[in-house]
Formats: sequence, structure tokens, C-alpha cells
Amino acid sequence: MKMTLKIISLCTATALLSACSEVNQKPTGAGNSASEAAFGTSSLPNSSSSDLPNVSSSSSDLPNSSSSSSNLPNSSSDLPSSSSSSSIPSSSVTLQSSSESSKSSSASSSFSINVSSENENPPDAEENTNVISENITVNSGDEIRIEKDEVLRIDGDIELLGDIYVEGKLIVSENAEISGTGVIHIVNSFDDIDCRGTVSAKIDAPDPIEKDGVTYVGGILVVNKKYSLPKNYGNGFSTQLNAAVSAMRKDSGFSMKIASGFRSYALQESVFAYWCSVDGVETASTYSARPGHSEHQSGLAADITSCSSSYANTPEAKWLAENCYKYGVIIRYPKDKSDITGYIYEPWHIRYLGKSTAKLVHDSGLCLEEFLEIDG
Repeated sequence: MKMTLKIISLCTATALLSACSEVNQKPTGAGNSASEAAFGTSSLPNSSSSDLPNVSSSSSDLPNSSSSSSNLPNSSSDLPSSSSSSSIPSSSVTLQSSSESSKSSSASSSFSINVSSENENPPDAEENTNVISENITVNSGDEIRIEKDEVLRIDGDIELLGDIYVEGKLIVSENAEISGTGVIHIVNSFDDIDCRGTVSAKIDAPDPIEKDGVTYVGGILVVNKKYSLPKNYGNGFSTQLNAAVSAMRKDSGFSMKIASGFRSYALQESVFAYWCSVDGVETASTYSARPGHSEHQSGLAADITSCSSSYANTPEAKWLAENCYKYGVIIRYPKDKSDITGYIYEPWHIRYLGKSTAKLVHDSGLCLEEFLEIDG
């Protein structure tokens, strides 16, 4: 077996050389698609009173959402834990220069850490995995590149002053931390990071891509005031989100009822028109989405318990704000981010991202638009 972790700069390569002493088989990420159960809408915000009037599915002036299910794309998968490492002799680790001329040059050059073993790996080993188990510093100007089909597992702490490019898989173990002024660049998908530890370094998201009228950034479905969903998109509530709410309900002891779940394009059209008739278009647009621009249509969002500003002061809402990321969801419209999201603070509105990505967003302290580097 042979694998390569590409490094820029000899000093970083030398530091990693002593750290990369283990090799395992690459883990497989969980699938994203699942059958979804539909939920209707119940309560929506009223900006004039801060207490949000009820708009239930039984209301005579609003249509009810469908109870049919669908397969909704999940924005991020929760990856399984990596297995234990198997040690290999230090003599089997070699450092190679990418060019003969770089051996005598003092300038930064491209180097590779090649880890090889003459013996066949045990069945539970991770192929193509490099492990950094020590605390290291990636200096400014240095780069770590995780190539496709390769895995880098961080078991120690990294002070990142340079860059990490993730095209393969980056695993941040539970007690590991990546901090510093450097940048982690996501080449393809946020599913390529399995974060169980702490990442406070900046994460650079890939550019938005559109597929069948739906916009994704690093595999995360995006819907906000700029990015919309097709009229026929979605007809059900995410089973992953429903399971997350059920788990939070069980662990917290609070009711955590779903006040509003999936809403179709047609239902959101009626909801938005209603609030415009109450408060006018400009005010209504600060708490109600135009049809096609509501996260509820994606099936990946829900309003919890009470759509009222007073909900933020309840023990349940405080628990939700502090712990929801552990279950794969975030508070979608946080406090003091209205100028970016375009919506008022909604402590009741949660969005499913998956455990790893939700933790990355939580640790960043950013709202989703900031984290994905998109307009709101």
C-alpha cells in the first residue's frame, strides 16, 4: 500500500513526517436520501406585536400542506467514527521532493509524505489515511493538500497559519483542534469534513452550483432571499430533521413540538399574501418569505414550539440555542444578523445541516450566509 499527502514547504513536511506514523482504511460516509413525512404549518410571526398569530393548517383562508412523503436531499451526512490505527515502522515513511532542483533550493517547494507498507493491511485498517497525532504548526505560506481518495485524520492540535485544501476527507477527532489565521479550503463538499473536535480556523466554501433549479454550496442546499426553489420542489418534511427534534425532545425534557414544518410553494404563497395584507410588503418581508424563498419548502427547516419573541427567554429556547448543533441543526436566523439574513431574530427557526457541518457553523459564530460566503 502507498499513499501520498502533499505538502508545500519543507519545514511543514518535516514536522508532519514525525506525526504521520499510522495508517487506516478510509471510512465511508452515510447516505443522504431518505423518505420524508410531511408536516403542516401552524404559527407565523407578527412584527407589530412580536407574538406571532397562529396560521394553522385548519384555517379556512389558507390551504393545508400535503401529507405525502418524498426523498429530500440532505445537506450534510454524519460520518461514522474511524477505527483504531495500526502502527507501521518509521523506516517505511519517506519524504520525497517533487523536483530534483528543489533539494538544494531554499525556496518553498512541493513535497510529498509517502507512507508505504510491505505488509497487507489488517481488515479493519483505513487505507490511504495519514494521521497527525502531535501538536504542529502549519506556517504562513505553507499548504497541506488532501488529494481525492485520501484521508487526513487530526488527533492533535494544529495551529493553522497557512492553508489546508480538502478534496479527500479531513477527520477532526473529538479532542483535536484546528485554530489560527489560516484557511481550510473545501474543494467539493462539506461532507468531506468529519468534525468531532473544534475548528475555529476560517473555512473557505466552494462556489455555488445550480442543479435542476436548486442551488447548493458545498453540498448544502441554499434557499434565502436571493436563492429560490422551483415551484414543484419538495412535498415532505425531512426525516433527519424530525429525528433530530425527537432526540432533542427526549434529551432535554422539553416539549419541542413542531409548530410549523414543511410548506409547499402554494401554501407559502398564501402565507406571504396574508402577512402582507396585515403589515404591508416591506414589514412582512422581514419575517415571512416570498413563495419559493422559504426554507420550509426544502423540508429541512422547522419552527419549534412558539413563533413569538418571548420564546427566546424560555428555558426551552435557551437549551435549544446552546445544544441544537449537537443534533445537526442550527438556529437559522440568529440574533444581530438580520442585516445579513434579511430576517428578524427567530430563536424558534431551526435548519438541518448534519452534525459535522452544524458544529462547524456553530464554532464559527457565523450565520449560514456568512459561513457559505453567499448573499442573503
